[in-house]
Amino acid sequence: MKEFYDVLIVGGGPAGCGCALSLHESNLQVAIVDKESFPRDKVCGDAIPGPTFKVMDKINKNWGVALRNFADKEDVKTSRAFVPNGQSFSIHWKEYSYNSKRIHFDNFLMQLVRKETNTDLLEGKRLKELEMNSDFVLCKFSDGSICKVGMVIGADGANSVVKRYVEHDNKTNENSCAAVRAYVEGVSGLQEGTNEFYYLKNYLPGYLWIFPLKDGAANIGFGMEMKKTKSVNLREMFLKIIQEEPIISSRFKNAKIVGEVKGFGLPMFSKKRKISGQRVLLCGDAASLIDPLMGHGIDKAFTSGYLAAKQIELCFKNNDFSLEYAALYDQSVYNAVGSELKRSKQLVQLINKSPFVINLFAKLAQNKKVFNWLVKVAKI
Repeated sequence: MKEFYDVLIVGGGPAGCGCALSLHESNLQVAIVDKESFPRDKVCGDAIPGPTFKVMDKINKNWGVALRNFADKEDVKTSRAFVPNGQSFSIHWKEYSYNSKRIHFDNFLMQLVRKETNTDLLEGKRLKELEMNSDFVLCKFSDGSICKVGMVIGADGANSVVKRYVEHDNKTNENSCAAVRAYVEGVSGLQEGTNEFYYLKNYLPGYLWIFPLKDGAANIGFGMEMKKTKSVNLREMFLKIIQEEPIISSRFKNAKIVGEVKGFGLPMFSKKRKISGQRVLLCGDAASLIDPLMGHGIDKAFTSGYLAAKQIELCFKNNDFSLEYAALYDQSVYNAVGSELKRSKQLVQLINKSPFVINLFAKLAQNKKVFNWLVKVAKI
């Protein structure tokens, strides 16, 4: 580790790698620090949404091609939702997307950073705290080492250390969710290219997902609003669903859970919040940019990483690291994804307040013309 970096990116996931890749022509001294060594697992639904690839195309078209041609994936063309009244409906995606275990996907991004940029990769190193100064940020690590940096990018997830140094309200994010995930082999009835969502009468507000992976395995999980999970054991609820729920249990008779059922937090978008500070920007989960309706955040993480890089270049070009100038980043992020996130939040609030709405949607969806109109209006 050097004594000084222009930019220290904390976190080597999609947001952090997206930022580093976007800075590949900047001539800035950049480093990524991550508490884990790659390849490493990341508990997630493993869905890689279409906008991720569009952002990579902006960064470098050849890298966009490489991302699409990535080997450890299962292409996804359809999302199918099953609702409490027994009906279902499907949405067919126009944009290319796939499912990929994060241990493979994140490692691909990290190796691309290693190969194509001059970024220093500091793996197995945990950031402990920051000391803010007018001309630099002093970064202190758990192993006792320190370095000075011009800007710090918080791409360190739901439990972000960097987030503490950005002014924001201390109220709990009411739209945060908790979830459990397992890798399962031998699930019957998997449909090629189709992600399944189950909204079950006795488990609202929340849903079970079944996402197919390469070689016939599946990412299976169940998520629910955090405030609803305080009195329940999500792991036990998840196992009960796949073992006893009539619409699902028969598909798991010969299935086998591989490894552990792991839990994780999902900092959902609830409102526009401050995601920048003096010499600090937040990206991805650290900025609470997960879609409240679909539960995915990799595309938003990659988008925010890309936009953070643009702001970083402006700050160094104009030698302006003030709070006011950094706030341009907030504006660019919410201009890019804010409307979509706000719309998703409103739909979730409607469903949670009136669960019958999702039944009504499915009923109307049986008419193709009406369904296409609903999808267009909701901009799903």
